Amino acid sequence: MQTPLQVTFRSTTQSDALAAQLGRGTEHLDRIFDRIISCHVVVELVGHHHRHGDRYRVSINLGLPGQELLVTHEPRGEEPLHATADRAFDDVGRQLDDWVRRRRGSRHPKARDST
Repeated sequence: MQTPLQVTFRSTTQSDALAAQLGRGTEHLDRIFDRIISCHVVVELVGHHHRHGDRYRVSINLGLPGQELLVTHEPRGEEPLHATADRAFDDVGRQLDDWVRRRRGSRHPKARDST
């Protein structure tokens, strides 16, 4: 990655354990495509329930050459924050994989049939 991972915590305190997990997620993305320009992750408290606890939204903005990918995940039911972050990285990883596949395909146009 050309710039270091940026992590923003909104309406919540910073978690070193979560920041480390997010770092491992970006390392995985780097293995899919090694020319990622930037990655900005926003962890935001979106609600609190007295029985079910805090609910967090995780957004990932991935900067690529000539393109940006944006994924936002809300928790499913009582899903913990770490699981929400994992789902967000899974989704952006799939989008990145698709983007890389399309990009490689566009470099080699199909040969025209000369009949």
